Amino acid sequence: MLRRKVIFTVLATLVMTSLTIVDNTAFAATNLNTTESTFSKEVLSTQKTYSAFNTQAAPKTITSNEIGVNGGYDYELWKDYGNTSMTLKNGGAFSCQWSNIGNALFRKGKKFNDTQTYKQLGNISVNYDCNYQPYGNSYLCVYGWTSSPLVEYYIVDSWGSWRPPGGTSKGTITVDGGIYDIYETTRINQPSIQGNTTFKQYWSVRRTKRTSGTISVSKHFAAWESKGMPLGKMHETAFNIEGYQSSGKADVNSMSINIGK
Repeated sequence: MLRRKVIFTVLATLVMTSLTIVDNTAFAATNLNTTESTFSKEVLSTQKTYSAFNTQAAPKTITSNEIGVNGGYDYELWKDYGNTSMTLKNGGAFSCQWSNIGNALFRKGKKFNDTQTYKQLGNISVNYDCNYQPYGNSYLCVYGWTSSPLVEYYIVDSWGSWRPPGGTSKGTITVDGGIYDIYETTRINQPSIQGNTTFKQYWSVRRTKRTSGTISVSKHFAAWESKGMPLGKMHETAFNIEGYQSSGKADVNSMSINIGK
């Protein structure tokens, strides 16, 4: 009887030990799976972050005449001659520099299809922040064209040695915390979006310079029309840095064009 009891005790101990080993093994396996799962999630998270980072295009630098699309905006570098450089960045941002030029411009904006007026498109405004350093004749502005009638337009917030465009003011508009003088000039047999022809230029030129803020484009359009300066179907609205027989540089830290807001 005693021998049977000893055998039973030994067997029970072996069974309990086996169960403990099995349980510990299962626990270790569970922990291992959890660790692997956590590690996998961390790897996937890192991959997603890296992938998101890579969706931002690297800056692109151009030095000669070129048009294209970058950061959701149409862009253009144009010059007749001289040294130019334009670095395209995310969104509406870009930087540029120029020297020994005749005429050069650097811009990012939105092109339309010449089928709608500014009223049909909805409210148009531009928000920007720019470090602008011109040496000589240059200006910082919103720029664009309409068709039917053919009009080239400028809303100038800052300039270099010469305040454009000269001539007689047709009045003023007070908007966005400043006073702008309004001008109308005529270009005869000059380059345009429709080839060499004669067309009107409309100007709003701020009396005090600034290099950041909001330009309420549609309010300028409405002011021009109230003074007998009609606009046609929208072709383009862009943020523009332009130089004429000068040198300089600009860093457009941010720029956005808002339409219908």
